[in-house]
Formats: sequence, structure tokens, C-alpha cells
Amino acid sequence: MIRFLILSCLVVAGLFAQGTVQGTLKDSTGGVIPGAAVTLSNDSGQVQTTTSGRDGGYVFRAVTPGTYSVTATFKGMQQAKALLVAVASGQVASANITMVVAETKQEVTVSDTAVGGVSTEPSNNATALVLQKEDLDALPDDPDDLQADLQALAGPSAGPGGTQIYIDGFTGGRLPPKESIREIRINSNPFSAEFDKLGYGRIQIFTKPGSDKFHGQGYFNISDSIWNTRNPFLNVSPPFRTELFGGNVSGPLGKKASFFIDVERRNIDDNNIVNAVIPLGGLNGTALDHSYVPTPQHRTTISPRVDYQLGTNHTLSFRYSYLDSDKVVAFGNGFSLPATVVGGLTLASNGYSTPTTQNSFQVVETSVLSPKAINETHINIERDYESWKSQSDASALMVAQSFTAGGSGFSAPGNAKTYDDERDAELQNYTSLTLGPHTTKFGIRVRTDVLANSSPSNFNGTYSFLGGTFPYAPIASLPGAAGLASNSNGTVVLTSIQQFLFTEQLLALNAPLQGYGPSKYSVSNGNPFIDFYQMDFGPFIQDDWRVRPNLTVSLGLRWESQTNIPVHSDWAPRVGFAWSPGSKAGSTGRAKTVVRGGWGIFYDRFAIGNVENAYRYASSNPLQTYTVNDPPVMNAAFNTPLPQSDLTGMAVSSAQKYEIDSNLHPPALLETAIGVERQLFSRTTLGVNFVNSRGNHELRTVDINAPIVEPGQPPPDLLTGATAIRPYGNVGDIYDYQSSGTFKQTQLLVNVNSQVGRWLTLFARYTYNNAHSDTDGLGTLPSNTYDFREDWGRSSLDIAHNFFLGGSVSAKWGLRFSPFVILHTGTPYNITTGTDLYLMGSGNPTARPALNSALPSSVTGTALLPYLNPDPLVGEAEIERNSETGPGFIGINLRVSKTFGFGTTKFAGSVGGARAGGGGGGGRGGGGGFGGGPGGFGGGGLTEHRYNLTVSINARDVLNHENLSTPVGVMTSPYFTQSTGIAGGFGAEATSAEQRRIELQLRFAF
Repeated sequence: MIRFLILSCLVVAGLFAQGTVQGTLKDSTGGVIPGAAVTLSNDSGQVQTTTSGRDGGYVFRAVTPGTYSVTATFKGMQQAKALLVAVASGQVASANITMVVAETKQEVTVSDTAVGGVSTEPSNNATALVLQKEDLDALPDDPDDLQADLQALAGPSAGPGGTQIYIDGFTGGRLPPKESIREIRINSNPFSAEFDKLGYGRIQIFTKPGSDKFHGQGYFNISDSIWNTRNPFLNVSPPFRTELFGGNVSGPLGKKASFFIDVERRNIDDNNIVNAVIPLGGLNGTALDHSYVPTPQHRTTISPRVDYQLGTNHTLSFRYSYLDSDKVVAFGNGFSLPATVVGGLTLASNGYSTPTTQNSFQVVETSVLSPKAINETHINIERDYESWKSQSDASALMVAQSFTAGGSGFSAPGNAKTYDDERDAELQNYTSLTLGPHTTKFGIRVRTDVLANSSPSNFNGTYSFLGGTFPYAPIASLPGAAGLASNSNGTVVLTSIQQFLFTEQLLALNAPLQGYGPSKYSVSNGNPFIDFYQMDFGPFIQDDWRVRPNLTVSLGLRWESQTNIPVHSDWAPRVGFAWSPGSKAGSTGRAKTVVRGGWGIFYDRFAIGNVENAYRYASSNPLQTYTVNDPPVMNAAFNTPLPQSDLTGMAVSSAQKYEIDSNLHPPALLETAIGVERQLFSRTTLGVNFVNSRGNHELRTVDINAPIVEPGQPPPDLLTGATAIRPYGNVGDIYDYQSSGTFKQTQLLVNVNSQVGRWLTLFARYTYNNAHSDTDGLGTLPSNTYDFREDWGRSSLDIAHNFFLGGSVSAKWGLRFSPFVILHTGTPYNITTGTDLYLMGSGNPTARPALNSALPSSVTGTALLPYLNPDPLVGEAEIERNSETGPGFIGINLRVSKTFGFGTTKFAGSVGGARAGGGGGGGRGGGGGFGGGPGGFGGGGLTEHRYNLTVSINARDVLNHENLSTPVGVMTSPYFTQSTGIAGGFGAEATSAEQRRIELQLRFAF
């Protein structure tokens, strides 16, 4: 099929001859101007860009016949007059451009939409942001910081699907180095049928192609603990250093080809921050463990690209990407401990190592079929291999929300590691047609994912101490018991660490445990290997119809299907409109006001990882998992698995398995948006949008064989002298992947984009958000399997207020300041009992407490405990899901840069010489060739010299504000309602070892 498509495009492309536009750029003295940006555009929205060569010349090939506008931009200069050129088939049109000194040192961009203006183009929504050239310089160089900031730019997602990143049109893949990025588009054309996901939260990244002249740059970044501030949960500042160095080179490969190659290396000497509650040496008390463990890692990336002009109407692009990452030591979270000895107990390390390699190869073929038709074929082949190897094969010991020790579960005797070998292929074929007032695009995307995975996860077993309600009598004489308040029925509520300590003390005395010991023991065995494939399909058609000069109507239809789930057919209609009430037919004036709206259905694919988990238990040689309540004790260190013979008698009742429900449907998001966009001043736009989201078929995991409950009676875990009755018999827990959840969200988005004179550009966004649901996804179980209504409450996405401000300020001495401000209120979190009241086998129970009495609004933190009943009766009103709110976030980042130019200047004339920084203006501020729109927030850039050296400082959390993580909501945790870390880390530095982090960069470009 691929060969047929490419061959067809080659044959058809040869049938049509196109024109050529060429010319020379000169200043008013006759000196040539190399390095200027030249744009060729027409009224239908077709845009090409290039750069003038050393002789000032430029050329556009494969231009469809018609009338075009030719514009040029160069810092400090402006085009003397507008230039129109008529292109005929098979002819060369000449378009020489003269540029004069600008009245102010401000870069000028002329495009088919006014900079800072509004229009009825579907892709020109005011919530969109386009970053090009100098705009990108304002973003951080660190790849993880860059991804975090791009997600902040995209704003809170509409719906639970989250943000989606496209690299050169393909989903997934690694984020390229910032120096290799040509353009970033954010939140553009949200209701387009071309995309499976909603545009709010879509990030499109396009890499640089080759060039007709040799260019290159090298850079070195460094951040060190001597400049940073320590994590507030540590008493000392641990050694920390990240080094990032690399570069890229581009140039011609003969007359018809060009290349671009980038290489980057990262050395990250980071730390895992331990914030745990551990036993004292005598096992009769606790201590806080605020320490750190070095977790070094290294990353290397290489990515060459070649662009080849096969003919007048036919181009090919090839791109290869390689990633090698090696985390020498890693830990799951701040509760994870390295190897340690406490009170004579030897606890093995919970750490692991994880190397990763990624190889991807992309081909893009573009054919101009006729003056009104273009066809594109995109092919991506990728292989990702990742493995995990535990530092110990001992059983894991999890004292919930206190500490985790023992093996991490990735390795087991006979299975040295866990590995994931994933091979992906993606084919896209899109055709664009321009037919009078209609711009139509149609095509198909096909993705195949082949997975081979070996996972001996938990083959060594896990002992879990969850805390809860225990008899007081067995511990009455033990140290630490005297101060506990027992209930009238002779029981006492203990945290997980208290349960562990009293168990150890009873074992040391050889006393009967009488209800003490681990809460659960889980273990897996059987075949760890599985391999299968998954495919999804997405044909679509999208038509943008300019009904009138001031009215555009967009209609789209997408059909989606995938394998491995019961429901295979999903229709996704889309509709949108943009109307400018102030514009009249035949008017040449710019629109000042645009009313824009849309509606559509969007689906989330059922991920291959979910399918993998279910298929493991359905294969001919299935994986087997057992969970035993109140298991026997092998030794005081809990580092030895229970013998298989001990499990034989209890295997039937303790077995677990996962399955995909026979009625599972991909989550469907019904999205409605309406808004007004207004041009306030010549370079300021305001957008106000109302967005409503309703999610149907939201995913959840349900234990369909949980014990049957009776309203008004104690939950199964608290029943004494009675055997729990399960619907499918005594065969253990059956975790069913269902799509029975509901999600509702309302958002108000306010966007302002402005260029104030020549020295300041700003982009600001405020979002009000209200979101409720009855599930937070497959990762959680309902609190009561038999009544989902109890889980209706705030969604984890219900962050009420979110504010973002970005910009660029050009100051004296060529300095450029780029602030990046993120403010938002706290994230909701759930209050749970910490105990498995409904016997659903989970190590992270979701049962919630009831209220003993009316809860005053002023009561927060640990003061909540006396008001909460951890053992509610079935059907008793529980505290609302996600009822609490964590700390807010204040993140103020700042980048300061200055560029020094040296060597010969690019042209002779009155504006020659170095002009580092200065100018402002925002680069391609109005969106350049992307149809105008909000544009970016850049400014400054390279000088007019042949060589440029840029020195920059990037500071994360300039104010050193303590942004705490979401608190622990588990009642049996010693950290109840407390934060155990700081927020703000991402990717490789997600542990946030440093609070304020400063990074220095040197970049040399030629």
C-alpha cells in the first residue's frame, strides 16, 4: 500500500508544472542582505518561507500559479514597499526587494493577518500560541524544563485526556533539543477532525530542516548545587550537577538536498530525597529519615535529517532519532529506602537501575498534484527498549505511607530483569484541496504497536502493613501502648508504622500475634512473558468553508477504531464557526471582533499497557497473582517469600486476575466552546472563551467479585465470625476494566496577547475550572463496588484557578529578560481510611471514612481525625471524594540573556555593526506563516555579525518559594494531611532535589 501511494504521487506530480519566484534583497545603498527571512503567501493561506543567501538571493520553487505577496524581515530594517508577483506555470518570476532602515529598532513581520490581530481563520483562534525563532529563545534549554513549560503554556487540559505532544506530526517520541526546533504551535484549531484529541492541550513541535548555506551552533549548560537552594525536607544540600552539551550543523548536499544534524549529551548527578518514618533502633519508637541517595543518570541523543528535492513538485524528508538513557540507580518515591539496618533488622534496598534506548526513522513525502491539490505521506517506524533491574531479590516490605524497603520487584530468581520491547509503526496520508471558498483536507492515520514484555513483577512477594483497627489487649503492656486511647469495644486505631512496631515487639517476645502481623501478602508466579500487537485507524475529512468574507464554517468527520477492545467503531463529528460581525463583504479593513465556537466528540484510545495487564491473565500459560489477608509470618525482616506450599490451601480464595469488560467503550469527550476575540489596540488581542466538557464511558477498575455487602451492616473486613459471600464464588478478586464513569467540566479561559512598543511582549492566560467525576481512571478502585454514586465528587483535575504569564523585555546594554510565571490553586486529594474495608485486595485501598459529627470549616490537618470514623457502616454517608485541597503553587522563572557578535557583518550600510539584544518586537510575533494569530513572546536574537556568542542565565523558582506537593490523605499514615516533598520537578529531575535551581548557558552560533 505504501509503495502504491508513493508511486502514485510520483506519477501524478510529474503531470503538473509549477512556477518559480526568485530575487535579491538589497539595502538602500545597494549592499546585499544575507540572512533575511523571506515569506511568499497568497490569499488562500498557502505560505512558503526561506532565507536569503550570502549574495542576498533567494528562490522559491514548486510554486503553484497565482498571485502572491513577497515580504522580507530583517532586524533593524523594513521593506520599502509591498511587493506582489504573478506566477505562471513553468515560468520564473522576478521579485527583487529593497529594504530601508526602520524608524525604530524593531523587527517587522508582514503577513496575511495583522500582527496582534484577529481573523476568522480556523487556525487563528486567540487561545493559540505560535513560537518561532527568537520566541523559542525565551524557553528553557533543559529538555525536562522545556516540556514542563510547554505543558504550562498549553494550560489546564479540557477533559481527563491531558496534553498531547506531536513531533513533526507524529504522536509520542522524545522531545528534540530546543536548538533543533523550528516552530511550536500550541492549542491551535481545537476542533479540527485531523486530530484525534481536542486542540486545548495540543502541542505541535516541528524540527528544523536543512539549509542552503552552512550554519551551526554549539552549546554548554550547567547547573550546580553551589548556586541552588536546598530541598526544605533536607538539613543539608546534597551534591547536585547537571551538564548539557551539544550542537547542530546544517548545510547543502548538492543542489537538490540539504541536511541538519544535532547531537546532545546530558550528565545528571541527582538524588532521591528520602522523607520516611522509620523505626528506632530498639523498635519501640519512630524517627524521621530526611536523607538523600545519589541517583546518577546519563542521556545521549543524535538526530540527523535530510531533505531532498526529487523534482519540481516532489520533496522527500528523512529523519532518524536515537536516544540512549541510563539511570544507574533509581527509586520509586520518597518512602523508598536504600539498604539499611534498623534494630537488628537487615532491610534490603528498594532501588533499581533502568537503561533505555530508542530508535526512530521518519519519512515525509510531499507532492504538489495540481495548483489546487497537495498530497503528503508520513511514515514513522520506532523501537523503544527499556529494562528495570532490582538491586535486591528480597521480598518487598511496604509500611504504607511510612517507608518501603526490600526488593523493588523488577527481578526474581531465574528472571534477571523486567524489560519492555515496543515496536511502533505509523502511516499518515493527507490530501489538501483548495476549491473556491472551500479548503478541504482528508486522509487517514494508521498506527501499529507490537509489544514484547517480560515482567516478573512481585515474584518475590510483598508484605503490606496498612494500619487500621486492632485489639488493644495483646499490646497493652508493650512500650508505646500506654498513651493510646482504646475504644469501648477494646480496640485501638493504629497507623501503619505503629502496626509494624507492635508486630516486631510481639515477635521479639515470641508472643501470639492475635490479629497483628502484616495486613496483606501478595505474590505473582507463572509466565512473565507476553507478546501481542495493537492497531488503531483514523480516517477523516475536514472542510473549512468561507461562506462570506466575515464568516467561516468548519465541518469535519472522523472515524476511529482499534483492536483489543469489544467496541470497534467510534464516529467523531466536529463543527466550528468564526464570525466577524464588524466586517462587511468587500471590506478591506481588518476584523476587530470575532465570535468563534465549536462542538465535537473526541475519543481516548485504550492504551496497550492496559491490554497487556489483562492479557497476562488470559493467556494459555497465564500469570497468577495471589493476595492473602493476615498472612503467616516467616521472619521479622519480612524479606522471604511465603513457600508455594503455604499458598496451595489458600490459592483459590486469594487469586486475582484482570480482564477487559465485554462492554468496554473508549472514553468519549463531548466538547462545546464559544468565545469572543477582540483586537483592543494595534498589537493587543483579548480572547474570552467558555468551554464545557462532558466525558462518557470514563474508565475505572471494578472488583466484580468483591464480597457482597448489606446496607446498614459493617463492611466485610469488619465482620466477625462470618464468611464473605462473593458473586462468582470463592475464586478471588476479578478486576474488570469498565467504561462506566462520568466526567463533567466547565472552564472559562481569558487570554491576552500584547506587544507594547518595541521593547515588551506579553502573553497571559487565566483559567477558571470546575470539574467533577466519579472516577479518576483505571488506577483506582471505587470505594464501594456496589454503589458508584458514593464516588461522585471533585475530579483530580478540579484546580479552580490557574494563571500564566510569559513575555520578553528588551533592556539596556542588549539584555533580554524573559519571565515565566505560573500560579494555581491547590490540587484536590482524597481522604481514605487506609484499610481494605471491602476486601478488594488492593494495597492502596480507596474506602473513605464517615463523619462522627458536623465538621467545622476551620478544621484542617490532623485535627480532622477526631471527626472521622474509619469504620463506617455500609451505606453510611462518607466524606466526599477528593474533598480536601492541597497547597497552591507559585512558580516564577526568569531567563536573562545577552548576545555578543563578532567577525564580519552580514552587509555594509548605515545599520551595520553589532546590535545584540535590542529591538524586541517578538520575532515572528504574529504567527508568521501560520496565519497570524496570537504569536509568541520573543524578541532579540542573533546579531548581524557572522559569529554570535549568547550568554544566558535561567532561574527556576526565582523567589525560592516553597511549593509543597499534594498531601497524604491516608488516615493510617503518620504523614496524614502533610506534604512529603516539593512540587515542580519534571522528567529526569522529578524528585526536586533543589528548590531554586540556576542554570548557566553558553551558545556559539555561526
